[in-house]
Amino acid sequence: MSGSRLAKVLTTTVVTLAVIGSVTAWILSYNGYLPGDAVVRTWATAKDRPADGANERWIVGDVAVRGRFDAVTGYGIADGQDGRKLWEYVPPGRTRICGSATHADASVLLVAYGQEGGGVAEPAPGGKGCTTVLALDVKDGRELWTTGRKVATGLFGGGGGFLDAGGDIAVVAHGHRTPLMGRAKDDHTALRALDLRTGKPRWTAALPGGCGPELVSVGREQVFAVLDCGGEEGDELGIGSTDGAELMMAAFDRGTGALKWNVPLDARRPVDLRAKVRIESTDPLVLAVGRSGRLDEATFISFGQDGRPRPGIAFSGGDDKIDLTDAAQTAIVGERMYALAWHWHKGQQYRLVAFDLRTGEELWGRKLDDPAAGLAVRGDRITVLGEWSSQSGAITDLFEYDADDGEELDERRFRDEVPGADFFEHRGRIIVAGSGGDRPFTAFERW
Repeated sequence: MSGSRLAKVLTTTVVTLAVIGSVTAWILSYNGYLPGDAVVRTWATAKDRPADGANERWIVGDVAVRGRFDAVTGYGIADGQDGRKLWEYVPPGRTRICGSATHADASVLLVAYGQEGGGVAEPAPGGKGCTTVLALDVKDGRELWTTGRKVATGLFGGGGGFLDAGGDIAVVAHGHRTPLMGRAKDDHTALRALDLRTGKPRWTAALPGGCGPELVSVGREQVFAVLDCGGEEGDELGIGSTDGAELMMAAFDRGTGALKWNVPLDARRPVDLRAKVRIESTDPLVLAVGRSGRLDEATFISFGQDGRPRPGIAFSGGDDKIDLTDAAQTAIVGERMYALAWHWHKGQQYRLVAFDLRTGEELWGRKLDDPAAGLAVRGDRITVLGEWSSQSGAITDLFEYDADDGEELDERRFRDEVPGADFFEHRGRIIVAGSGGDRPFTAFERW
């Protein structure tokens, strides 16, 4: 074989091997089998039994907490614990868990339990309803204290918006309106604060006349409440009217319970009781308000510490929507809101967007190549979980973006199945919360 022919053969061989190597490396990288390109599972809790309702999940220190209708369970997530079950609290008798605080203190978790009973227009018989608030020690599940809660009927509903914790206090809202829209008697309407560790009373807030608390949230300096104001007091059957009623926003001094300010949710036109409202953040105070009763067409309203409203950020049927039934779609850090917004164009097209809460203006937006399932912000980075397609619903990718300008910083592939879209960042790991019947928590780490 001549030298030139041998050189051609060697060149062809080298090129072929290079192509094969490149394709192989791409396949390995795409499927998460090369360092720097993967997210791998490090541990998972035992598989859960099926549930008939939504789970609540928190990360409190080195404990992951899962709340269900029949139990509240703590799992260890510190190094070496690997999701081991630490404790479980089961409500007594035939009662069930019917509410939980949105926030958890570093050592205390608040839940509520009760027994459902009574008809739509029947007062709560024999103390039935979501009537007991319980404080649990997060480290060992020990019961610290309980307190009663007055309700207008024995029916459950409303989730856990009636209680919250922050710093050294627990705040509990008592029932205000019956299912037939009558206002409850004055002795039912109350907003109380208790010592978080002992349950001893701190204060009872003086509410504006004709108002009762719907949602509460504890901030660093103030306690906030969405108030349901106006309408008629219910008769003996609980029947009333909401004519003239509207939703208001109020702030109370967290040390004394004194009313600091009370303003309408919308200064231009009343927000009626059919609206869906969620407190997104307390510092600063941000609400998501869906006037139509839907939270995928909502306006985000931010308030100053003095109650003055700031310009809103609206998602009301235009090009972009946000699925606010899923809390993993937004994150508020300082004076910025980050969100996963989508619109329909031959399928769901997603953008990662950042807004200035002081002005309501969009700071930056980044088009995403894949459907997005959830986001979290930690430090100066935004982590987004991505799906292969909106039809599959399977989490496949992890992306990281610079919180300042939205520049993509990292992209990785999950090598193992991901049980859900709600997730937390903990000591460099990603803790994913599963749904009922799946594993409550699964930990992943970048590899």
